[in-house]
Formats: sequence, structure tokens, C-alpha cells
Amino acid sequence: MHIRQFLLLILLFVSLRVYCQQDVDFHLNARFLQGKTVLKVKRDFNDPYLWVLAKNNEVYRINSLTQAVDNYTPLFAAYNNLQFIDIAGRSKDTVYIATQSPNVIQYQNGNINLIDPALIGNHTVTSVGVDYAGRVDESSSPAFGHILLIGTVNGLYRYNMDSRVSSPGLNPVYSQVFEATYRRDLYSGINYSNYPDTITYYPVQFADQQTFFNEYVWLNAQTFGNNLKTAFYVPYGFNNDSYAYGTDMFWGTEKGLSQVNRDYSYTSVSAHEHYLNNIQVNKITDIFGLSTFGSDQFFGNPGLVKQNLLVGTDQGLYFSNTLFNNFETVGGYGNGLRKFSLFHYDELGTIRVNDICTNLVSKSPSICEDGVWVACDNGLYLIKPDYAKYLSSGQFEVIGFKGRADSLSSVKICTVSSVTAMINTDLYSGNSIQWYKAGNELPAASKDSLVINTTGDYYAVLYDPCENIHMESNHLQVQVVAGPVFTFNYPDNLQYCKGQALTLKAVGDPSYQYRWYKNDTLNGVVNQSLSVLQSGKYKVEVSACEDSWVPSKEVQVDLIDLPVPVITADKPGYCIGDNATLSVAVPQNPDYTINWYRDGLLLTASINQVTLNTAIAGSYTVSIVNNQVNTDGTNCTQTSAVQSVQFDPLPTVSIQKIVKTTLCDGQTVDLKVTYDAGTVKWSTGDSGDQITVSSSGTYTATVTTPAGCVAEASTSIQFFTNPVLNIQNVGICMASHKTVTITAPAGFASYTWNGQNGSESYTADRPQKVTLIVTDNNGCQATQEIQVTDECPDVVIPNAFTPNGDGINDTWDISGLAYDPTVLVRIFDRYGQQVYQSRGYGTPWNGEYHGKKLPQGVFYYVINAKNNSQTYSGSLTILY
Repeated sequence: MHIRQFLLLILLFVSLRVYCQQDVDFHLNARFLQGKTVLKVKRDFNDPYLWVLAKNNEVYRINSLTQAVDNYTPLFAAYNNLQFIDIAGRSKDTVYIATQSPNVIQYQNGNINLIDPALIGNHTVTSVGVDYAGRVDESSSPAFGHILLIGTVNGLYRYNMDSRVSSPGLNPVYSQVFEATYRRDLYSGINYSNYPDTITYYPVQFADQQTFFNEYVWLNAQTFGNNLKTAFYVPYGFNNDSYAYGTDMFWGTEKGLSQVNRDYSYTSVSAHEHYLNNIQVNKITDIFGLSTFGSDQFFGNPGLVKQNLLVGTDQGLYFSNTLFNNFETVGGYGNGLRKFSLFHYDELGTIRVNDICTNLVSKSPSICEDGVWVACDNGLYLIKPDYAKYLSSGQFEVIGFKGRADSLSSVKICTVSSVTAMINTDLYSGNSIQWYKAGNELPAASKDSLVINTTGDYYAVLYDPCENIHMESNHLQVQVVAGPVFTFNYPDNLQYCKGQALTLKAVGDPSYQYRWYKNDTLNGVVNQSLSVLQSGKYKVEVSACEDSWVPSKEVQVDLIDLPVPVITADKPGYCIGDNATLSVAVPQNPDYTINWYRDGLLLTASINQVTLNTAIAGSYTVSIVNNQVNTDGTNCTQTSAVQSVQFDPLPTVSIQKIVKTTLCDGQTVDLKVTYDAGTVKWSTGDSGDQITVSSSGTYTATVTTPAGCVAEASTSIQFFTNPVLNIQNVGICMASHKTVTITAPAGFASYTWNGQNGSESYTADRPQKVTLIVTDNNGCQATQEIQVTDECPDVVIPNAFTPNGDGINDTWDISGLAYDPTVLVRIFDRYGQQVYQSRGYGTPWNGEYHGKKLPQGVFYYVINAKNNSQTYSGSLTILY
């Protein structure tokens, strides 16, 4: 949005704070059909005619330009048996009359007939209207063409006036055509979901060029009334194509005028207003004025445009202050409503107003509605709007300099240049313009722009042919001045080193305007001087006035950018006897010289060489010197960092064995390296000064100095094989009081049995674990544990024997007790009396007690063996 438009919007917001103030008057211009009750008046919007329906089926045509009245009543006398209720003219030669029946009378070029009632379903007609705006979707019609909207008691019909076919609406419900003009269509006849409430939501529909909008008006007996007479909507703009959002819905009943935001018409808790309480409202429409002085778009600048509501009632005509882009709302933005006041038109008094229609003069370049046709009970009136006395006497902010800020009101231009003043067409869309200079009219200066090349005060007078008023624009000041005088004394070519401070300056009046170019492109610098950081072509332009620039000569600046030399050594360090190779990654170039230095002395033999071989220690540098002398007499130079070269001696290395025991397998030895400088690396991969090894082999330590000098030392380690023992475990029966001997292999230097020195053999008299350590002549040892286990025979006890003297099983033989002298065997009869006892069981029992055989029967034994460590018990049967 332009700044001037924004400022004007602020002024409009301020002015809207006084929304109650009247901003238009109406004056009676003409009266027609005096004494007649005029029911309907419909303007053709394709020609200057209007059609009028009066009581008793009287039909008239009026030329809005000549105001001639033609009485067409006799032409329709054949249909006087029908009651005429509405009228709609397509042109001066075509008109349609709705009757309170299923009949619509059609008049075209002198031919009168009825539209076939079957085309409207034989339903009673309520109203008619021509779709001048082309809003109604005709894609559902049988053929494209001009559409007549026909409201019936059972739906809305679209009748094609060219093909004379029709299509019904989607909903068979009561339908009324409330408004059908070149700006908008509004009708009922849609079946829309109703909401439960204490009021009736009556659906209505309007359309823009993209979609239909289904909204509600409210009815009830207490507040809003039940007899809907008229409905209307006010969008943001000349028509609802501009912006449907924020549209206000209006409707009139016997209870007055009501208002609600269309976006919230589905609920009675939203913001709404009621006017003209208990005065029946018969017709609502509006009139646009001063439309030349503003934009009809929602986000455009409203300028001075007026949009005044017109309300016809049983108590006369009312009109509002402007609603156009009226942001002074009730209820907040979005849910809010335009806030306005109504004023009674006193010249008509309180006579009943039945219908209202605006008088259209032209649609382009801007809308011109210069009057209002008012149908009353006592005739037809033409009244004219008058905005003059409500307009500010100040200047209309509408002109500015082309390509300049909107807020700029004065400029300076040079003698041979010019500037263009422009009309802001968002604020003035007319073509009646006259330019002035210092109060004098400029001949033939009547376009929306003016080329100015002389000093003066300029403005425009803008005319509105519709309302016959004019507005003086804001004033623009132009001053013509002489060109700038300055010097820019530099050679055509300048050469300096990159990074060296270089400033170009234009010497002239500091009040001049300056702008600098690099390579023919503006670089954004607007000072007298310019710091040059890059090579290129430079010039400055100087201005003493607006849009007139005087250029300087062009200077070529070359900033020499030499490569920075970096010395690279082929090795990180060198040893005595090595040869060092130094290099620089700089290409040889005839534009510069490569110089090598050692300890600050030039090495003439290496000039322009990129590598240097040397065996001499020292501090080396390389300088790159540009061969061409700069503008200031110097040469550009780049010098490397110092590269130090030194040659180191070889290191000394020795290895010491640290032996703590004999060198037998499984033992370890420490190896320690001694050296004077550098880092060590063992053949094992270790890097410490001392390592521990446990296997035979040759071990090497390598020492490397920081200069890369290498020396090494080696030593061999041999480990002896340990002796091997493999003696079998043995067994002993301790109860037998015998011993067992364990024998080790011969030839070892010493034998240690259970920690005691001994010989090759060891005697055991009981079960135990015997540990043997043998040592060979190298001092290497082997250890073995030998298990001596108890291996006495198992005890087997029979449960019967037959001491009958037959030599078979005559005694109680128990195996496994013969080697146990500690065994105690006792036998008891069934009464618990002991009949036998024996310590040791060398002689088996023969079944006798005190020398006599015991009777056949069952006896019981208890045996305690191995020093009472084992007990056996059970039954024994003697059989004969």
C-alpha cells in the first residue's frame, strides 16, 4: 500500500469515528404519475429506461434521460382478470409482469403472450427479476442466455429469455426475488438446515462469480416480525465480487429493519441490530456516489466513495450515512456489524414507499448512479443525491511524482531533465482532469500524468461528471537547478597491492548526491569517497538535482594479488649425512621473481626455482616479488614463514638383561634399553624403555630421534625346558595295616615329598594326597600331586545260612571283614537277647550259642566296622 493511501486510510478511520454524521442530502428532481399508487419500479440496466407497475394493473415505461412517460396499460388489458404483482424489464422493448397466479406475461417488441405455466411447474408466482449481474449459475439451465428469475410458492425458476426454456431450483420451497440489479441478486427459495432456537431462521441466497452464499434472516413475532417484505446485503465493494467476507445482511418486516453479519447469521447470539422499531419496511437497497474518487476493492483505498442505504417504509423514505468500507463496527471485527445512523427524507413526508430503484448513468470508467426512483402511494419520485456540502474544503491527496516516495511533495531537477507527476488511479478512476501550474490552467494537460521540466507549483483539478463536482488535488513543487561541478583527477590505470589502502574521491560540493559504479554496476556507495578492495573499473556519478546524474571518467584499478609462498620440507627432520629438499607450491611466472634466502642472505643460484636441495643447516625463507612497479613506486611482495633446517647425530643404544631367577619355561626376564635421545620401538611392538619377555628368541630395540635418525640393539634369550612327571595314583586298605610305596623317575638332582627332602620313593600307610617336587640339574622343577586312596574290599552280608552239617552253607560267611581287626559283630534273638559277639571276624559263626545249636528262626545283627566308622544292621534267618 502506498504511504499516501495509508495516511488517507488513517484520516478515514478518524472520520469514521463520527459515524452518526450525515454525509449526503437528497433533492426532489421530478414527480411522475401523480396521485397513483405505484407498486414497483425497475430500472433497465442495459438502456436508459425503467418500467413501472401501478395499482389496478397499470404499466408505464419512462425514459430516464428525457423523462418521457409511455402508458403501456392498454396493451395488457386482455389480462385484467389477473392481478399484476411485480414487473421486470430487460430492455425498452422487453418486459415481464408477474401475476398472482401461475402466469407471467411476456412482452417483446410488441408481442404479448404468457410464459407456459408448465415451465414453472404451474405454481403461483410471487416475484420476478432480471439477472443483470449474471450471478446466477446458468450451467443448470437448458441453454445459456439472459435469465429471468421467477419466484414461486414452490421454488425459484430460471427462465432463459432467449431460448424460452426454464430450469427449476433445487428446492421446492417458497421463493421470493428480493433484489435483481446490475450489482447483485438476492432471493429465497433454498432448503437449508435450520437451527433450533426461539426464532425462525429464514434462508436466503446470493452469489459472487465463484460461489453461492447461503445465509439467514431472522423472524419471530416479538422482535423481528414474521412478514418478510424485503432483504438486502452490503459487501465490501461496489458489488459482491469485491469481497464477500464481512457482508452485512439486512431485512425488513412489519417490525422494522434488522441487521446481522452474514458469517454469523446462523445463531441469534451473534451481534445484531434493529432499527425503525414497529415501522413496516417494504424495500431496502443502496446508492453509490463519488465512485470516481476511490477504489471498489476491499483492500483498496476507499477514498471519498459513498455507499448509502435506502430504506422504504410505511412512514416514508430513510437513508443512512455511508456504509462503504465502514470499519466502525458493533461486536468486534469479523463478528461485528457496520455502525450507521438513519435519516428521514422529509421532502416526501410520511407517505408509504413501496419500492426503490437507483438510476444508473454509466458503469465505466466508474459507476455513476445519479438518482433514486421512489415508488409511493401517491406517485413516482426521482430524487438526486447531493454530497457537496459534506466534502472537506482541503486538497485531495491524489497526485505524486512517478517512481518517487508517495510522501515526497517537492523535487529538484536539472536543467535538461524532467519529472512526471501522476494521478493515483486507485483514488481517482475518472478521466476528467485538468492540470494547473501556479494557479494557471495548462493547455491540453488533461491526462493522468504530466511531464514537468520547469520550476513551479503544480496540481490537478479532478471532475466527477456524475455528481457534477470537482476536487483540487494536493500540490507538488518542482525546482530546476544547474548541474554539478566536481573533479575526479586520476590516471586511467591504477596499480596497487591487494590489501593496501586505496581511496577514490570526487572533489565537489558535499551537498551533491554521489553514487559509485564498479564494472558499470551501482555498488550502493553514496559517499564522496570510495574504499577500493577489489580490482575493476570504477566511476562516480554526481547529481545536484533529482534524477540527473553527471558521470566522471572511468578508472581501471588493478590490485596485485601475489601468491603466498609456503615452504614444504620433504622430511620432518634430518640426520648428519642427509640431503634436505625444500619446495614452494608457487608456479613460475614471468610477472614475478622467486627468491630463496638462508639466514637472510639471497641464494642467487636458486632464483626462480621452486625447489632447493641443501646439506647446510640454517633458517630458510622465500619471497615472491612482482616485477611491475606500482603507481606509488613500490613493488608488491609476499614472504613465506621461516623454515628451519638442522642435521642431527645418530643416537646410541644398548640393552640390559634383568634376570631374577633361573631361565626356565614359564618364567620371565626384563629387558631394559638405554639410549641418549629419541623414541624407542621394540620388535615386540612395545614402546617403553623396559619390557618383560617369557619366551626364547632375539629381541631388538630401535631408537628414532626427532630428526628421523635411527639406531638399534639386539639380545638373545634362551629358556630351559622344565622336567615332566607322570606318576600313577595308588590305593591302600587301611584296615589291613599294610603300606604302599610310590616311586619317582630317577636322575633328578633332588626329591621333595610333602615338603620333606627324600629319595626316589615314598611309603604311605594310609590314604592321603602326596605332593612331589623334583629339581633337575638346571634348577628347573616339576610338581605332581599323587592320590593314595582307601581300597579295602566291599562288605557282603548274607541274610540266611543252614548250619545242618551237610558241608554247604553251614556258617555265616561275611566277605570284606577279614582285613578289619577292629570289627565288632553282634547277633540278637527276637527278644533282644545277645546270642553271639566277636571282635574281628576271622572265624565265621556256626549258629551255636554256648555250644548248642540255636533253633530255626529269625535273628538280628549289628556290625561296627573300621573303628566304628561304619555300621551294618539287618535280619538273619537260620534254616535247617
